[in-house]
Amino acid sequence: MTLDVDKQNMTIMGVKFTNRQDFRGVWYVLSSSMIEGWVPIVKDVEELKEYIFTKRTELQNG
Repeated sequence: MTLDVDKQNMTIMGVKFTNRQDFRGVWYVLSSSMIEGWVPIVKDVEELKEYIFTKRTELQNG
């Protein structure tokens, strides 16, 4: 399986990102996990996006 990634529009499987760092982070996690045989669905992308956004916000706010 190949991952549907649009670098220019910052979308993964149709999920839009507004932060390049979050986009790259989710892309890396998905790609790494797919090497191990995991097949993500759109809900997985959305959950990873939310998780990374939340963690980044927590770190920024101390």
